[in-house]
Amino acid sequence: MPARTGLIALVGVLFAVAAPLHADLLYVTVYNDDLALVKEAREIEVPRGIGEFSFTGVPARIDPTSVRLDPGKGGEFAILEQDYRYDLVSREKLLERYLDRTIEVVTELESIHRGVLKSAAGSLVLETEGGVVVLGADKIANLILPEIPEGLITRPTLVWKVENGGSPNRTVEIAYLTGGMSWHAEYVAAVDAKDERMKISGWVSIDNRSGRTYESTRLKVVAGDVHRAMPPPQLRRKGMAMDMMAAPGGFEEREFFEYHIYDLDRITTLADREVKQIQFIAERVVPLEKVYVYEPTRGNDKIQVKLEFVNSEENGLGIPLPAGKFRVYREDADGALEFAGEDRIDHTPRDERVSTYLGNAFDLVGERNEMQMERREGRHFRQRVEIKLRNRKEKDGVTIIVREHPGGHWEVLDSNFAWEKPNAHDLEFEIDVPAGEEVILDYTVDIKY
Repeated sequence: MPARTGLIALVGVLFAVAAPLHADLLYVTVYNDDLALVKEAREIEVPRGIGEFSFTGVPARIDPTSVRLDPGKGGEFAILEQDYRYDLVSREKLLERYLDRTIEVVTELESIHRGVLKSAAGSLVLETEGGVVVLGADKIANLILPEIPEGLITRPTLVWKVENGGSPNRTVEIAYLTGGMSWHAEYVAAVDAKDERMKISGWVSIDNRSGRTYESTRLKVVAGDVHRAMPPPQLRRKGMAMDMMAAPGGFEEREFFEYHIYDLDRITTLADREVKQIQFIAERVVPLEKVYVYEPTRGNDKIQVKLEFVNSEENGLGIPLPAGKFRVYREDADGALEFAGEDRIDHTPRDERVSTYLGNAFDLVGERNEMQMERREGRHFRQRVEIKLRNRKEKDGVTIIVREHPGGHWEVLDSNFAWEKPNAHDLEFEIDVPAGEEVILDYTVDIKY
């Protein structure tokens, strides 16, 4: 089943099994990237026979091919045509419709010119009783037109042509997809002066740029890989199944199909062109570890500072964390919090380690030198590498993880420090460097391509 068809079918299932929608509420489900499902109920009056009715106030970013109308109870009801009208009123469109018609123009000097509009491209050209008048756009104060021409509308509108064989008064339900809405997670961490613990909270940020304000809304957010057909590229989305821990007045999680839905347990408003933040993880204390990493063969010629923690229940979390920005503040000597850096974390299941890169260590220096590269035969090489690690701190000794990537099929022949091979591509050393001292790592590796 194509993705878009699948989503529309899914909407139909929701209509079929869900309780009726309340006419005084909107129902908005937001996905991770530029997609939302909107549902609402409205009371309409459609005379028996063939007639039309319309919905105004739909978002400018609506996908009209995704619209589904449920006529509800009341007897026979057939949908003959469905139109999306978006030819909105503007100065240019009004003037286009009034070409060769009579209008009145008031200038900035309060002079009134009445005549037949012959051109609206830049300046206005009027054919008046006294001759042809050309008015520059900067000279025009007001335009006086008899009416809004037929076919122009003030707001995007859905229009249905239907054949009603039942009751003229109905409560219909509509569902549609719209672009311009997305949500993401953000985390705020306050780290203590010893870099041993942090207070962490999590927020859902909902960005509404759909072209509509949703008042009195039942809000849900969905995490999951909901596939959509291509094109259009602006409607692509990507997410991850996850759980969420509810904060007071926040979200409650439940499984849905192969995804997870999170219901906000209160009514809210999503204003157009607004980012709304709602807490989903109440502040909790989590132990962490500061890690120094030197990885020069990946273009990192400085020693990186990272904060790492295990996302486990024993550490105060133990919930899958959605991808998002991880912002860190750190306690200074006077007890005040200062900004220490930020990173983006990927979707992280429970019991996995989270690593956040905050910046480069000022007082730690790494220097890598290739001392020897011997070609044995064919694509067989022997390489000797020397890495100098200097700790310019006055008091604190540190442990630096040196991460190398020899390439090909490799084997360490000699090293003055213990090493590990976490996978086929990485070679790691964990080296203690006392304050004010330099430590030299010297190793030889045999490489075959």
